[in-house]
Amino acid sequence: MRRHWLALSVLGVACFGFSSIAMTADDSPTPEYIFSKFIPRQRDVEVETPKPAEYAKCVIKSERIGKATAWVVTGANGQVLRRFVDTNSDGTVDQWRYFNNGLEVYREIDNNFNEKPDQYRWLNTGGTRWGIDSNEDKIIDEWRLLSAEETSRVAINAFIAEDTDALRLVLINSDDLEKLKVEESVAKALLANVSSPAQKLRDALSKSKSLSPRARWMRFDVASAMPSLIPADEGKAGIDLILYENAMAIIETEAAAPKNSLLVQIGELIKVGDVWKLTQIPLPIEGNQVQLAAGVLMQPGQSTAGESAASASPGGANDPRVAELVKKLQDLDTKAPGADAVPADFVRFNTLRSTLLKQIINITKGADQENWIKQLIDGLASAVQTGVYEDGLRELKQLEAQLKQQAKANVALSAYVTYRRMLAEYAVAVQQAKTSAQQAKTQEDWIKDLTSFVQTYPKSEDTPDVMMQLATGLEFAGKAVDAKKWFSDLADKFPDTSAGKKATGALVRLDAKGKPLPLAFAGLEGGKVDIRNYRGKAVLVVFWATWCKPCAQDLPKLRAMYQQYRNQGFEVIGVNLDNQPNGVKVYMQQNGMTWPQVFEPGGLQSAPSQAFGVISLPTMFLTDKQGLVHSRPASMDDVTTALPELLGLKKPMAAAANTTETN
Repeated sequence: MRRHWLALSVLGVACFGFSSIAMTADDSPTPEYIFSKFIPRQRDVEVETPKPAEYAKCVIKSERIGKATAWVVTGANGQVLRRFVDTNSDGTVDQWRYFNNGLEVYREIDNNFNEKPDQYRWLNTGGTRWGIDSNEDKIIDEWRLLSAEETSRVAINAFIAEDTDALRLVLINSDDLEKLKVEESVAKALLANVSSPAQKLRDALSKSKSLSPRARWMRFDVASAMPSLIPADEGKAGIDLILYENAMAIIETEAAAPKNSLLVQIGELIKVGDVWKLTQIPLPIEGNQVQLAAGVLMQPGQSTAGESAASASPGGANDPRVAELVKKLQDLDTKAPGADAVPADFVRFNTLRSTLLKQIINITKGADQENWIKQLIDGLASAVQTGVYEDGLRELKQLEAQLKQQAKANVALSAYVTYRRMLAEYAVAVQQAKTSAQQAKTQEDWIKDLTSFVQTYPKSEDTPDVMMQLATGLEFAGKAVDAKKWFSDLADKFPDTSAGKKATGALVRLDAKGKPLPLAFAGLEGGKVDIRNYRGKAVLVVFWATWCKPCAQDLPKLRAMYQQYRNQGFEVIGVNLDNQPNGVKVYMQQNGMTWPQVFEPGGLQSAPSQAFGVISLPTMFLTDKQGLVHSRPASMDDVTTALPELLGLKKPMAAAANTTETN
């Protein structure tokens, strides 16, 4: 096996560009050598590396894996840190494997056995990325496997680094469109969206006030919980297309303290084989930046292939007047005003956009016309909420009045515009409410509007969301009885919707006191975390996320409490609600969070969140030693007050009168 290590040391010189390192067959590899010389070539990797003071506790040993041989490096607790493998028994390492918390998260592969890696893979909690480096220069040349979430991450990293080449790898290209058999006019529009990436990237960065090299991708977000499918028979492509619409990336900016989050519009993402691609250049949403409407693929009236002759008639999908107006609309959207634009620019942009959409609506018919009306409604509502397009609210109200006159013909469209007018009007009212009395009046009017909507449109597609807003608004206002009524009604009438399932969970949460807590979900470290295994202990269950600032503010008190009372029968169970586990373990390590953690994908829509109808973070439950819910603390101060009594310790006199139960 010494020959294998000697080969590995020579390989380190050859592949990593180190200065000459003299080693003989009698030399033994040391942790210092390994951790200083063997570093992941791709920087977007989170691996466990001990501090120099801990090197002495590491163990390096040889092992056999089938016909392969390897050196494995373990840490102070016996967890695997590195594994260097010779898979073909030629005396040289051809796989470099890196671990985090005992799981392999990243692997470099020398597939052609020439002592240089040509493939990079992210594994387990590290993700699903698989990059190919065909010329072995440490730069990924193409992606073989890339999820939608990780496509957004790669795009943001490239964007921040102003790396146009890396960005191009995740932009749709002509070869992709040929594979998808995308119709020519649609393909041209898509390629126009991703043209001149270097210039568009520079323009976006120059206008941004928040992006800097220290910014980092946090998570991926989409309006819809699932991707959409455009069937081949719609004529936009020769095969079915799978895509996400209106995707966003949330990034953390560190240009100034405290840290701030920033939305970056990703737009449409389309699946090409096992890789997701962007169909537009990312756009930071800052200040009054206008969010663009649906992308090219989800816009109605764009298809040509397979259409009937009727569609080419006036008002049909192929009406040349429609095509011309759509082209103008797309050109206008590429020139949306940036965050530093003056209000007059936003007014001008939205006025032109509204005019173009109305012209399209006037010459389209049927389903096409309805889709364009929805685009007009969405665009106006979004513009109104920026606070710089007052005319948009007036236009929405006019459109609402017109559609209500046609309500018998199209109740769904009437409901659609009413709800979005309500949202826009509420956003303006919130911005304008300065005093506590004005804010209270705004909330009161909002509850009335939501109630009226449910009564008028009891079966619209937006009704479940409206009922959820009603219930949560009442709960936040301290009206638990009224909130339960709406949650119960929602769960009963719309049980299969996301809102209905969350309402069912909310009823469990609101009625939890004095009952066992049904908490049994997958653990972040694998296996299952079941609160029943902690009988005999007082347990604090905390729903949290890495992006939740109040959660972060609670951590010092929570750590101190855990250290003080753990040996006296106290335990904490965290329920993490990040969308993906990437970065959660690192966050926990950095913040000394050593208690058990539940994690299931989906964030606020995940199974644990749905099960308890979680609507804000942190959400906490405190159970007694019999496993029954003692209270739902509103703050860590409430936990501090209640915990000594639950543990059978003397209750602090000063805190005795302050124990709070949130209903």
